[in-house]
Amino acid sequence: MLNKPSVDHFVLLDDMESESALLLSDFATHCSFDADQLADVDQSLQVLWDQGLYTFFYIPYEFGVALLNQASAPASAQQLHIFCFRKKEQLSRSARQQLLAQYADTSAGIAEPRLAIDAETFAQKIAAIHASIERGEVYQINFTSRLDFKSYGHPITLYRRLCEQQRVPYGALAHLPLAEQPWLLSFSPELFLDIQASGVVRAKPMKGTAPILNDAHDEARALALKNDLKNRAENLMIVDLLRNDLGRIAKLGSVKVPALFEVDRFGAVWQMTSTVEAQMPADISFSHLLKAAFPCGSITGAPKHMSMQLIEALEQRPRGIYTGSIGLLEANPEASKAAGELSFYGQLNVMIRSFHLQEADGYYQGAMGVGSGIVIDSQAATEYDELYWKMRFLLGLRPEFSIFETMRWEAGACQLLARHKKRLLSSAKALNYPLDAQSLEQALSYFYKQLPKQGSYRLKLSICPVQQPAVEQQNTWIYALDNDFYLEASLFSLEALESQQYVLVTKQSIVSGNYLSRHKSDQRSVYDAVLKQALAHQAFDALMFDKQLNLLEGARSNVFLKINDQWHTPTAKLSILNGVMRQEILAQPMHYLGVDHVVEGRLHYEEVMQADEIVLTNALRGVLPVNRLII
Repeated sequence: MLNKPSVDHFVLLDDMESESALLLSDFATHCSFDADQLADVDQSLQVLWDQGLYTFFYIPYEFGVALLNQASAPASAQQLHIFCFRKKEQLSRSARQQLLAQYADTSAGIAEPRLAIDAETFAQKIAAIHASIERGEVYQINFTSRLDFKSYGHPITLYRRLCEQQRVPYGALAHLPLAEQPWLLSFSPELFLDIQASGVVRAKPMKGTAPILNDAHDEARALALKNDLKNRAENLMIVDLLRNDLGRIAKLGSVKVPALFEVDRFGAVWQMTSTVEAQMPADISFSHLLKAAFPCGSITGAPKHMSMQLIEALEQRPRGIYTGSIGLLEANPEASKAAGELSFYGQLNVMIRSFHLQEADGYYQGAMGVGSGIVIDSQAATEYDELYWKMRFLLGLRPEFSIFETMRWEAGACQLLARHKKRLLSSAKALNYPLDAQSLEQALSYFYKQLPKQGSYRLKLSICPVQQPAVEQQNTWIYALDNDFYLEASLFSLEALESQQYVLVTKQSIVSGNYLSRHKSDQRSVYDAVLKQALAHQAFDALMFDKQLNLLEGARSNVFLKINDQWHTPTAKLSILNGVMRQEILAQPMHYLGVDHVVEGRLHYEEVMQADEIVLTNALRGVLPVNRLII
């Protein structure tokens, strides 16, 4: 079950390629600066460094917009943040793995992803950008949108799983003391600034993307990207922009481009990267460097100022930390100005392929920005597809557990089959299982040929990952979906029940909210424990309550209460399974309960105790009147 994270505030700066990580912990304080206070950052840094603190920078894109005096976002969204920690530790590979494995006993993943822009609207935005380019206002625009999703399980476990999908050199996992969006998970492949104590500042802008499909043509795609004139031109525009940004404050003649159009693999895409270097004067301050270069030109367009104005008009929502920057800046107390050394050093990334998480009701709400560079010959359909290439490391994350339906198989037919199929398909879509209506019908057709035509049985239909061994044996049949998942049908005898059944009612059956409780899955340890307690008291089931003592459901049933001649049931807005039999009763209350309407809402423990009648429902047993057994 999902509990409120007990971990302290921390930052893990993670080079996943080498599995080298830096851990900042023992949080001390937090400073915020508006754009017009940028000059104060240098003095504040010196005070913090004199106290022995390590300074982690969190710079949203809108801070850069505010530097240009053109921001319309709320003032709080435009602030530069410095989070200060007392401890810095270089983690060994095993220590890093241990940190990321501390919540490995629970599953983590994403659900219900939704891109905020559809293909038609995206095409309209691209047409507007093309019109601006034709007017000579800009040469290139980095246009972005947002993927909204839910995540379940612990953020640390989610980060660990995604590291396997997207191994990058500038990743980060952070739990910060922010009222909103305290969890930050970054899988950024892009370096904004590598500030060396020697005074060398290096940037590695990215422009140019091609998909990696894990087939025989991947190397050919990489070579095609490297030689593609459109992508080279796009990349060169941004290289020139960064040369100009750094050149304004660098030593005269020191700006150089040691590498152009390099292509490297990052997760599910090839990326074209170039390198820009410059030698800074020894007396340069961090605030001057940031003012000259932030935000990174690769995520704005060219020319930068006009591009940012057009971005604000097109996107019409703050980007937040997406396309901003995070990183560690440290003091260099032994700096020799005579040798051209700086008084500080550090590294900042470009916050792409990254997202934040906000705790909600039993899950986390996530949002990840995604975008592409648009030039005059960009095709809207191709650029829209590119958004999905870049999101594939997240959207391709599959569940590690099974979901299933428990059905009543009687006289050669499945009761309430249409509702079972609809719910299974709905859960599969939400949780990213490879099941569609056609595959389900094909599997059911195969299973039906194996099932008996007489008698009553419990039929369990499961979607299972291949990590769970698939063995076709007596009363168990397998249907492969793809290389990662299969459908399994298992048939069990159906035991008769005693005429009088009981439900256990105790205030000890308190459970926390959990997104997966809305789906029928094998992540059922809490349900199994509650059912075990009920069976120990010879009860059919036990009622579960949330922390406010609102009634939720039974461990294997939904609950209906009759109070003052009116039937009630807990609302599906709570963390409950919307049972197939529950749906059937709500659709036909007269047939099952003899009333025209059932009230869905919140029901307190005391109302359970005062109820005139209680019935439990599930698809296997139908409507089951029960008596209370109170302990």
